[in-house]
Amino acid sequence: MTSSPSPFYVYALPESLLSSLVPISFDTTSSAPVTSEQQALPIQSSLTPSSDPPPQSSECTSKQCNTCNYNATSTEEQRDHYKSDYHKFNVKRKVLGLPAVGGPEFEVMLDELEESISGSDSSDSETDSPSDSTADKVSSLIAKTALATIQEEPDYDAVTVRSPYHLFQSSMLPPEEVFAIYSTLFPVPEDAAPLDVIRSRQLAPKIQAKAPSTPVSAIFMLGGGHFAGAIISHALSPHNKLDPVVFVEHKTFHRYTTRRKQGGSQSASDNAHGKAHSAGSNLRRYNEAALEKEVRELLAGWKPYLDRAEHIFVRANGRQNRGILVGYEGAVIGSRDKRVKGIPFSTRRATGSEVKRVWLELTRPKILKKEAFAPPKPKPKLKETGPVAPSKEPEPLKQLSPEELHTSQIVALVKKSRTNPLATYLKSNQLSPDFRFEPAEQYHHTPTALHLAASLSLARMVTFLLVALGASPTDRNDEGRTSWELSGDRATRDAFRLARAELGERKWNWAESGVSSALTKDDIAARDAREKASAERQRVEEVKKLERNGITANQNAATTGGRKLASSVVTSVGQDKQLLSGLTPEARMKIERERRARAVEVRLRAQQQKQ
Repeated sequence: MTSSPSPFYVYALPESLLSSLVPISFDTTSSAPVTSEQQALPIQSSLTPSSDPPPQSSECTSKQCNTCNYNATSTEEQRDHYKSDYHKFNVKRKVLGLPAVGGPEFEVMLDELEESISGSDSSDSETDSPSDSTADKVSSLIAKTALATIQEEPDYDAVTVRSPYHLFQSSMLPPEEVFAIYSTLFPVPEDAAPLDVIRSRQLAPKIQAKAPSTPVSAIFMLGGGHFAGAIISHALSPHNKLDPVVFVEHKTFHRYTTRRKQGGSQSASDNAHGKAHSAGSNLRRYNEAALEKEVRELLAGWKPYLDRAEHIFVRANGRQNRGILVGYEGAVIGSRDKRVKGIPFSTRRATGSEVKRVWLELTRPKILKKEAFAPPKPKPKLKETGPVAPSKEPEPLKQLSPEELHTSQIVALVKKSRTNPLATYLKSNQLSPDFRFEPAEQYHHTPTALHLAASLSLARMVTFLLVALGASPTDRNDEGRTSWELSGDRATRDAFRLARAELGERKWNWAESGVSSALTKDDIAARDAREKASAERQRVEEVKKLERNGITANQNAATTGGRKLASSVVTSVGQDKQLLSGLTPEARMKIERERRARAVEVRLRAQQQKQ
């Protein structure tokens, strides 16, 4: 929406301009503006008015249905009316944005609908009760009314929405432009006109900007640790045309409360992720409390100005920031104060200059294009070009077979190592632990649960399938491989060998399955002990070798120059890296400590020999 600011000020409009203003609005069926004189004319409805007369007394008013414009003479009659199909039909019309119909017209519409019903429908309906038949007719009539509304009413690209302005037409402007004033500055009571309210708020000439009788308004902006507030006089400064806004009081604060490069306040982060314990988070929490204390102390100091302010504009991002300004216990500004309003446009960071810009934006009338508020012209109806070919129906989803459904469930349980749920599922569906997955072409590599567990190196699941469920290790996939041959690591292979020892040699043809010799837990413990002892012997040998290399390097340094020493040291370092590359980090650290201790001993012996 393009707009151009005017040189006027809403609290000091010239009388010539005020006398030329005519309030306008736009109706929902035409793009032409409607003036206040045209709005005062009576509107003739195209529909038949209700046969019931309007209320004439206070007794009838208490029993009047505003939706149907119907007056009941008693409470029982009023209740019967609310239960009637006539009332329900008018309620539905009101929801669709249509006016109510009278009682006689409703009966005519029902008769016309009954004539349009086919013979088969009418013969079927004869068996129903009269109340059911009437209810069906009303439902059909409502559906027909809604369809007619969609087809007959013009289809707009946009719908006229509530404007933030009071709009006026003026003889001082071209016909295609309107004069706009923010309505938040001039709230209009039900029995008043916008132009009368604006006239009553005009300031007297030569009024003092900071006089106690001069009206004031307040603007408060808070967000991101920045606060700006001001008590602004409605009278502008006559001596400074470039900066005419007069601050009766103003103050700005800034506290470090937001997390840099992450956004959001520290309290919001604490609520979402728990309380952090860094120095920065503690500083931000302290600053949040200090900012809240300073702002509330400022509001308490400005209470005399706030009590007589006409408007209090608040821009606070988030519930927490707004709670600092409005509605807290003992608040100067109550949460239900009708003077508290939002700023009806976007603002920037809370600063003193931004508060001035906001006030000038609110109080400078705008000159806008008229077509920005009028609904667009209706689209022309498309001519019927004959029957439309039916659209191609989407292909129905492929129905999964029971085997495929079982496959998806078993695969999910195996991948998650859910042993007990897997056993329950197989038992409840009477499935074998050697159930073959479907479709076979998709699971040609892992056709059974045991194949799948072995290929994923799930040692615990392999043990459960073999020992608890009795899965067969001799089944082969389409490639001719058993589950043992798909095992991905040593722990999985140990699970097969432990199962062989526990189940015994007669349970399965272990030779056909390819599983190695049986292995007990004691055998595994002994094997681990042997491997540990072997690693320790290898470490000792490597330490001795490093010691010999160190002694040789020192001897070469004593007999030859530094050049050969450097070359031998480089060779020794290269050998050390090769020897240490196959060890664990703990073993490498231990060897490094021992090597440094040996080097110190060698240097001490060399010094003693020199002496």
